Amino acid sequence: MAWTALLAVAGACGPAGAGQAPGPDGASGPGAAAAEPVRIDARELLRDSWVTDGRYGWFVDGADTAGRPTAATRTPAATGTTPATQTAAAAGSVQSAFSLYETAWRLRIAALPGVRTRVHVDPDRLRLWAASAETGRLESSGLPALAQVDLAVDALLTAGGTVDRAGVARTLESLRDGGDYRTGLSARTPDPGGTAVAVRVLTRLELPVPEPVRTANSRALNALSAQDAAGAPGEVVPVLETAAALDVTGADRDRAAALAEAAERALTRLDVDPVRLAAEAALRTAAGRLGARLPRFAASACDGRVLSDGGIGLPGAGRGDPQATYWALRLGCSAVRAPAPGAHSRAGWPSARARESALSASAAAMAVARTTGQTAEFSRPLARQVREVWLPRTDGPAPYDTAELVDRVNLRQLARALGGAVTRDVARNLPAPTPRGIRPADDAGLLLSTLDARGSTAAEDALCAPGSPLRTASSRRTGGSILRAAWLAAAADLCHDPALRTRAVAVARARRTADAVYRAGADPSFEASVLGTWIERPGTDAVAAWTRAGLCRGDRCAETARLLPTTDQTPLRTLAALLTARTGHYENLFPVSF
Repeated sequence: MAWTALLAVAGACGPAGAGQAPGPDGASGPGAAAAEPVRIDARELLRDSWVTDGRYGWFVDGADTAGRPTAATRTPAATGTTPATQTAAAAGSVQSAFSLYETAWRLRIAALPGVRTRVHVDPDRLRLWAASAETGRLESSGLPALAQVDLAVDALLTAGGTVDRAGVARTLESLRDGGDYRTGLSARTPDPGGTAVAVRVLTRLELPVPEPVRTANSRALNALSAQDAAGAPGEVVPVLETAAALDVTGADRDRAAALAEAAERALTRLDVDPVRLAAEAALRTAAGRLGARLPRFAASACDGRVLSDGGIGLPGAGRGDPQATYWALRLGCSAVRAPAPGAHSRAGWPSARARESALSASAAAMAVARTTGQTAEFSRPLARQVREVWLPRTDGPAPYDTAELVDRVNLRQLARALGGAVTRDVARNLPAPTPRGIRPADDAGLLLSTLDARGSTAAEDALCAPGSPLRTASSRRTGGSILRAAWLAAAADLCHDPALRTRAVAVARARRTADAVYRAGADPSFEASVLGTWIERPGTDAVAAWTRAGLCRGDRCAETARLLPTTDQTPLRTLAALLTARTGHYENLFPVSF
């Protein structure tokens, strides 16, 4: 269906959870087991979603992650784990708008002695999403469970927050294999690096280290020789990290100290890259507790490897990596500078994926802000983002593909929300809309092109003229999707044509299953219901109707009733539709963003 295709292309159009199966309890739709309605504090969600560096600002979607399980990870059968090892997976995977990696390492940089950069992270807001990583469930991080636990603990404590010590202990125990630790449930075998990370977390939280782990470390120390340290220092350093964390004594401590000195000599022969920097820092941290005497790391070692932003990057990268830069700063590289904190939210640093959809999220966020009275709170940095970043990127000539039309419509929506000079700047500098490239059979393109043309007299004349692609398409008597109804309604407003609105209402009515409830396919659909309600503007409580149809529960909605039990986010676009519908001003339901 064209409507489904538009959702797929636009990215932000469908509520989170689409494509997931219902939970094993079978809850779905009307008549399902009652559950507490989800309530969202829209004002606080906007502040969590707001990303700024002090000068520019924008919003991310997905800041309200609830951490509820997805059906695919609720049972041992689904995860392939046994009851004894399913702790981290059984609770379900979580997606977040924030990057655990960026957040943890940038907080560590800001906490270094002598670093004067200020970050504005609230540990309570950070915990809302990072808590899922304490148990290795933050799937969007792309990191194995053990790395998630390590970075979550570090980020929360560095930010001044608290950690679920019991939850962390259970997760780490699920990853233990005798005296060593695996990096994740899918890892076939444990390794020294995983063990070093796990023991570091346990000792930092003052949790007991299992006796088999202590025994295994002693055995590993005795099996290593100076030749091993010289030939493969990267494999020896984790064993030494573990020994230091365990505060080994006697012969084990003496042996570890000798190995540390041999490993240091071997590391000095390697190129100064991010891997060596991490190994050097880990070794030197361990050496002090093991009684080893190592020469100072050369402050000039990083010279010639520093990027223009003052950091150390990963191979082939043009910007500094926060972890590599942190280790270089810790080691005292004189040419390395602490980076500016960069744009972040009070909840953390956004993921790359969240940044990519920032224009869409910002248009939706400002629709929410209009209902909460917060537009002035964000307008100045957001207006600068529109003028200096997004508008220059949206200056390509026609014809426009669907993605380009989406950006143009979102930019116009955002400019209207900001008003004043921003609206005028976008109208003046965004290339004029045009019917070039519009295909009469492309319902998505027709809708977006019609919305893009609003406010442009020349574009209105071109699109509404006899023989235009829009007029050709409107003459079609076949096809009755809700998307077709939407562009007919938008065209009616653009062309001031009551006949087109009559056609739009007729098409929408054919998709209506109850007052304010419409179907996109065979079943009632939230997106279709928003569009149908915008087109017909019934004299009924739309939110109550959507709730009766099983599409919404409180402030949580899903594309179909079957998906509601497993939906764990309310996108800003969905929240904007809900808040607008509660006012009864259905004419403002659409468009919000794409």
